[in-house]
Amino acid sequence: MAESDLPRAINQATGLAEMPASEDLRRLLAYWHKQRGDRAFPARGDIDPIDLRFMLERIALTEVHEEPRRYRLRLVGGYWYRLIGFEATGWWMEDWPHAGQKAMTVAFYEALIEGRVPRFTRRDSIVDDRVLSYEIMLLPISEDGARISMIMTGIGQN
Repeated sequence: MAESDLPRAINQATGLAEMPASEDLRRLLAYWHKQRGDRAFPARGDIDPIDLRFMLERIALTEVHEEPRRYRLRLVGGYWYRLIGFEATGWWMEDWPHAGQKAMTVAFYEALIEGRVPRFTRRDSIVDDRVLSYEIMLLPISEDGARISMIMTGIGQN
């Protein structure tokens, strides 16, 4: 596959279709692209955790609920516990204890849902008195092929 044929994601910072710097995120993006085939999005059933062993602990799955739109962290890998300091599986974003992280995350989710294509960004900042330094990517998942019903999030290795 030529470099120009490789799947791209929207860089949240630039708005351009680019490749993430992290090799693991590039691999995750290629997997998502393969699993979706000719469809706009893969379904949850198309994603096999065994295929993601290379970064399973750095993946989170977030349910997207509508009317009103809400986000629930359905499954959060062990890496996230070390990153945020608590077990986040089952949490609703509206109950997130850190206001700055919540606002940043919800804005990223909303950009994904509006744009309907994978997005990534590099974070090197202090938010809610926590140092954030990682590359993160969001990938849309849909059960009906139209509405984004889940977001798969991956964090690249530093």
